[in-house]
Amino acid sequence: MNLSDLKEKCILVGVSAGIFLPFRLLASQYFAEHWLGNLGFATAVSILMLYLAKKNKLGRFGEILKNQVKKAVWGKSARLIIFLLLGFMVYFGTVIVLVNHGNTIYRDDKEALFQDIFNEESTSSQFKLNGPGINDSEFVGFSQIRYIAYVFSLSFAILNDLTGDWLASMHLILFMEQVEMVGLFWLYRKMFRPTDMA
Repeated sequence: MNLSDLKEKCILVGVSAGIFLPFRLLASQYFAEHWLGNLGFATAVSILMLYLAKKNKLGRFGEILKNQVKKAVWGKSARLIIFLLLGFMVYFGTVIVLVNHGNTIYRDDKEALFQDIFNEESTSSQFKLNGPGINDSEFVGFSQIRYIAYVFSLSFAILNDLTGDWLASMHLILFMEQVEMVGLFWLYRKMFRPTDMA
């Protein structure tokens, strides 16, 4: 990576952060209270920027944008980018599911554990957790995975309660961003196909 390429990347990241972060915050605060309403805002801005760049309406920044998009979607790092996007999507989605399980399936256990942890009068624990249950017909490995999921469900659900539901909200926004980025990556590959592949 040469100095000019690094400079272009820094300019693109700076401008993108300056546009997308405030835009997403404003969209979530004023335009759409429900998280589903945020889906598509970043995509719409990205497509508008790419359209203007292809029509040469963004000047030097448009050239930087087109150059860096081509390098990202057709370069050596394309597979790594897709792998990271899918990996983060799985992680954020898993946390959302675990918080939901902690608040629904294991709600009684979560509330009992929460009361025991934050009850100052209690000097010794006298509560019993139900756990994920036992299924004699399943393999040992599956039951261990269910217990790990159970522990993480309780942990994430309690953390979510302590943060005033911010944990689940942030993971949901980040999950939706990964979904949008995968879609945009596919769109970029269609829009910026190299001439020798057309």
